[in-house]
Amino acid sequence: MGQTLCFRCMRSLEEEDELHLLTRTCGKCFNAVLSSPLEAISNYLESLRIPAALIALDQTVLSSNGRFRRMAPHREIAGHRLGEVLECMYAPILGRCGETVACLVCRLRRSVETTWVTGEGLRGVSFSFPHKEEGRKTFTITTEIVSGAVLLLMGTAAATGAG
Repeated sequence: MGQTLCFRCMRSLEEEDELHLLTRTCGKCFNAVLSSPLEAISNYLESLRIPAALIALDQTVLSSNGRFRRMAPHREIAGHRLGEVLECMYAPILGRCGETVACLVCRLRRSVETTWVTGEGLRGVSFSFPHKEEGRKTFTITTEIVSGAVLLLMGTAAATGAG
């Protein structure tokens, strides 16, 4: 496997920590890339090897990469809330994503919300969906504040079996 290079300066990322490897930016370029206008970040998102999206304060998806969009192939992504995009089983029954009792314990919603409130990124938060055993996938969530949004990275995807 080839070495990973910084998206902006093309420097090798061999010496970087996990966050910089996930975001494909070196420590020097990380803030520059992620403080770009939202429109300019779309090329960056497409360069990532994991599902990634920019999330607004109200939990709507502002922009996403192809890997994230493939998680919900039958609908538009931008402008929809995370639970709608990922087909949360509670949203159609109990109400809009982010406004139900089930949302209070949703790790995805809470991770994005915590990052918004504190300004601190989160690392290694485990999240599984759909809520049914069949077809469930588990991701490790990383969040970071960028350009007036939360960057959501869903790494280390692993299918889990029933039982």
